[in-house]
Amino acid sequence: MSVNVPTAAKLEVWKNRSFTFLLSSVFLLTIGNKIYEIVLPLMMYEITRSFVSATSMRTAELLPNFCLAIFIGVIVDRVNKKNWAMLMVGCQAVLLFILTYLFKAQIHVMYLYYVIGFLLMSFNYGFFNSQVSLTKLSVPSSQLTSANAKFSFIDTFVSIMGPAITSIILLLADMSDGIMITAFCYLICLFLLKRLGSSETNPPQSKLNFRIDIKEAWSYFRSNNILWGITISVIFLNCTMTVINTTVIFFAKDILKLPSFVLAGVFSASGIGGLLGSLIINKLRSRYGLGRLNGVSVLLSGISYMILFFISNTVSLLISMFLMGFATALHSISVYTFRQEQSPSHIIGRIAGITGMLFRIGMPIAMYLSGWIIVWWGTSSIFITASIWNLLIFIILLKTHIWKLS
Repeated sequence: MSVNVPTAAKLEVWKNRSFTFLLSSVFLLTIGNKIYEIVLPLMMYEITRSFVSATSMRTAELLPNFCLAIFIGVIVDRVNKKNWAMLMVGCQAVLLFILTYLFKAQIHVMYLYYVIGFLLMSFNYGFFNSQVSLTKLSVPSSQLTSANAKFSFIDTFVSIMGPAITSIILLLADMSDGIMITAFCYLICLFLLKRLGSSETNPPQSKLNFRIDIKEAWSYFRSNNILWGITISVIFLNCTMTVINTTVIFFAKDILKLPSFVLAGVFSASGIGGLLGSLIINKLRSRYGLGRLNGVSVLLSGISYMILFFISNTVSLLISMFLMGFATALHSISVYTFRQEQSPSHIIGRIAGITGMLFRIGMPIAMYLSGWIIVWWGTSSIFITASIWNLLIFIILLKTHIWKLS
């Protein structure tokens, strides 16, 4: 069944000047973030020779999503989004220069590194939240799917470039030079964001009250059955995706005995699938509707997990990773589009904060339990459990109003 979409939806969103600057900024930030993700653990290990220190830094970076997401959302709804985005990027650039200085000067006070890591991810999330708002303000509702597809394309493309970026970084005489490169990427972003325009109205002038503002957004969130239903499904689906992403690595290394260079090639299949999904989702939506695409993505993910349960070889892993990447792209783009379309502009920051926190709420528990399940019953038990889990969610989605959304 095809779904009629406005003519505006068929226009190329990249012709929108404001969105082009925002997209270019996100592209540079994504490259910078990828370099940072590669370099920081290597720096921490070089300083301490301890894997515990490296993982502790990663833990410090994860905390802002749980602790600050809603509060950042309240602030974003009350400030000029463009100025806030520039502030977040500028603060990250300064912190990155400080981090580089500390490393080069051999000032190895670990709590300073942890604090900087926490602040970097706090400001990073602050930018992401404003990016959600700026996207809604910069493009018509009919073009939100196309806009989110382009963000997804960038993220997947940079992920595919990961091995090449890693090779270049490892050639640097000083690891901290990679952090310096990231800082300069952020500075260029400031210039691009300065030229960004949007249809933003003046933020509310009433006194900031976190309790009242969060209550307002939560009331709207709970009253919107689409947002509520999508969020509940994502909570459970993120559990399977997180566990599978980790389990597949164990499966490839311990069961299939793949060398690292083959593993890198096989995992690039996921990126190729993601790129394909990003490129064609706009056409798929116009033909089938966003609700069906969201549901089918859940089904395809379940099928990809089932392939790994029944067939244990490199070819099955290659097919599964491609299908997984394709399904993940469809799912993430549809979820972000649902959230933007269903959220009024004046509370979208808070909605992004609430849903962003809820999306991740089950992931630590799932990860912890999966470790014991693998020890007791092996990786195959994870694949079949995740597959059944996804199939059940797909059946539930079939019976909800979400399935019929255009």
